[in-house]
Amino acid sequence: MRRTGDRGGSVSTERRRSALVTGSSGFVGRHLVRRLAAEGWSVSGLSIAPPGGPADPPPEGVSEYLGDIRDLASTRSIVVEAQPEVVFHLAAQASVPVSMRDPATDVLTNVLGSVHVAQAAAEAGARRIVFFSTGGALHGAPQSLPANEETPIAPDAVYGASKIAAEHELGALCRHLGVELSVLRPGNIYGPGQDAAGESGVVAIFSSRMLAGEPVTIFGDGNQQRDYVYVDDVVEAAVLAAEREPATCVIGTGEGASTQRIFDTLAGLTGYSQPPVYAAERPGDHAAIYLDPSRAREVWGWTPRTALEDGMARTVEWFRGQR
Repeated sequence: MRRTGDRGGSVSTERRRSALVTGSSGFVGRHLVRRLAAEGWSVSGLSIAPPGGPADPPPEGVSEYLGDIRDLASTRSIVVEAQPEVVFHLAAQASVPVSMRDPATDVLTNVLGSVHVAQAAAEAGARRIVFFSTGGALHGAPQSLPANEETPIAPDAVYGASKIAAEHELGALCRHLGVELSVLRPGNIYGPGQDAAGESGVVAIFSSRMLAGEPVTIFGDGNQQRDYVYVDDVVEAAVLAAEREPATCVIGTGEGASTQRIFDTLAGLTGYSQPPVYAAERPGDHAAIYLDPSRAREVWGWTPRTALEDGMARTVEWFRGQR
């Protein structure tokens, strides 16, 4: 374990809600840490990579730890020291292509790592775990859309299989250990700050390459549909999942958008004039998945607020500001 710093900040005499965010240096983790800190939570972060950097430091008062959830001793030490009321568990191997090339690492991180987080959370006296699963990779090619919590589970990629396995492991462990569990099953999360250098995150990848005038590749024919959910809306769902009734909820918009539509919209926003380069579909990809958020609305009062075009415009502006 290595602690990377507590950035000061005043401490209220009132008891503050406390949270630990695993994967705090990742795309969604950074947004969640900022939201929790802004709302007055006492926040700790656990990540395998250093947080932020000079251009994007964590908020004041956030304690950041370097650790690997695949290591039980390290994870236990960090979580017990942080003493969180709620553990937001985001740390994961989150790439479908990587999961197909290296399934062992995917399982070690997503399943065994989640078990370690649950064990450590219980030892630290945490009240609840909020687990980020997946909504887009659990169902393969469902017979009817939008998919919901009752749609048959049939993952066709190792990533989806590891996430549903983690859900089951966490469910059993949390019942045994007396820890509440809420599960988010989000669609394709996008927004400012997403990594454009990876193999997933089509809005970020397209935005970055278009602004640089570089070729943009579409895998498949461009008609594949996904449910794109803006990062701030997903963070809102996570906070509600910590505060309201424990449940498993799909987090989506209820609508699919094709990869071609994403390309065309971003080309208009960036002034990009090159045609896309079409390449073969990747293993684990499927034709269409979008998600029905009805249960999240009923149980948590959550609804997506950001229209896709608005979210993409904000994302493009963020990437433009990084140039």
